[in-house]
Amino acid sequence: MEGGLLATGMRSLPRNRPEWRREGTVAAVVCAVAFGHFVTPAGLHEWHWLHILLQKLFYLPILMAAAWFGLRGTLLTAGAVSSVFMIHILLDWGGYRMAQADQVGEIASFWVIALTSSLLFDRERRALAETAAAHEETLAALASSLDLREHETSLHSRRVREYTLLLAERLGIKGEAALANIGTGALLHDVGKIGVPDSILLKKGAPTEEEWERIRLHPELGASLIGPIRFLEGAREIVLAHHEKFDGTGYPGGLAGESIPLGARIFAVVDVFDALTTDRPYKAALSYRSAVDSLAIERGTHFDPDVVDAFLKIPYRDLAETAARNGVVLISS
Repeated sequence: MEGGLLATGMRSLPRNRPEWRREGTVAAVVCAVAFGHFVTPAGLHEWHWLHILLQKLFYLPILMAAAWFGLRGTLLTAGAVSSVFMIHILLDWGGYRMAQADQVGEIASFWVIALTSSLLFDRERRALAETAAAHEETLAALASSLDLREHETSLHSRRVREYTLLLAERLGIKGEAALANIGTGALLHDVGKIGVPDSILLKKGAPTEEEWERIRLHPELGASLIGPIRFLEGAREIVLAHHEKFDGTGYPGGLAGESIPLGARIFAVVDVFDALTTDRPYKAALSYRSAVDSLAIERGTHFDPDVVDAFLKIPYRDLAETAARNGVVLISS
């Protein structure tokens, strides 16, 4: 799936504050352990056990760096720790060959642990990345198959996913996990239509009341379908609630206001926007201006007012570029 949007929720970003905080944490741990180790004198005294314990704690920043930053970060940390120990050897063990040999062995163990742990963590990260990529490809194929089944909605799932992520970012939603759940829920929102017969789903003209009741089952069918899949648990609420309305007149649960999950309230806006701005057998596409005017009219009834307001602040250019990447020309007015 292009750009890994499903896994990250957005394009790759430069180093962020959490990474800086992690680097600061590793540095603080190195300094704290070094300080404690050096102020506790070496030798045969009652506090020597603490000196040895603090020496072993130098492995902690090495393992933290391996888990967070991989090979390069771990080796830099090991180098810093080893440099600290070189000072320790010169200051405390001058003339004691056996003690110095023991300390050199300790330094060597830092490098062995650094290399081993960084390689293991790096292999784990690669395995997780490959699994995530496989999940992306599977979900993309599933969404594409649904779009192909309904020919008039080709690429609809991809467009609404990207619109949803734009709007979520505008609303201040942060964190890879939260954005990934919202993006996946948007991508799979209509997965329950697998359970709707072609004779109904692809029917030309308005469905009968009985057929409409079958169509209205698709949110529950979709939620039931992906429910047992653990990594889709966060996306399930959008699949289930994407046809709820802010005033409580939607389906399947008749939820109202903030009892509707935020992801579903976000998706409801972009789903209608995409439906309005694309050609369908029963209507021609509206312009961007006509579509957003229609959204504004249903502010507080169909849609969460705050979500509509945030959507209206997204620049037209951003929406038009998203539409163009996914097969639609968004007319401004």
